[in-house]
Amino acid sequence: MKLKRWTALSLALTLSALAIYQSPLSAQPQLGEPLMTVPVAQAGVTIRIVNQTADAITYDALGDTQPRALMATSDVPLQGLNVPATLTFFYEDIPKDRQTGTGLLQATLTMDDDSGILNMIIQPTNDLDADVSNLTVETNGSVFVF
Repeated sequence: MKLKRWTALSLALTLSALAIYQSPLSAQPQLGEPLMTVPVAQAGVTIRIVNQTADAITYDALGDTQPRALMATSDVPLQGLNVPATLTFFYEDIPKDRQTGTGLLQATLTMDDDSGILNMIIQPTNDLDADVSNLTVETNGSVFVF
């Protein structure tokens, strides 16, 4: 077995390469503080989507459902969603125009403590800062909307 002889230059290059790659890149963005924490049961989480807009909303619980339409002023419970759970939602036929506020949505979250159901109330908005299209429930029950 032959041992590699280290020179000062090869050692310096190796150490500088290690310094550059000392911390791995994270695939998960830092989401900040959760909006709330919900109880996570073995059967998953239940989220009730309430559409308080005048138009249909398309929603999808990634990995649990196919894209579905939720008609104006209706609601639907999604039971037993696997965690982590990610819901996406957007207007079905209205293009999102961030300049004029067309197609922007905001979500208000409430928790029904008796049933353990997370209610997500979707409303139209013209406020670009309030515009959201995703809800995530982490395995520890932390809820984020972005």
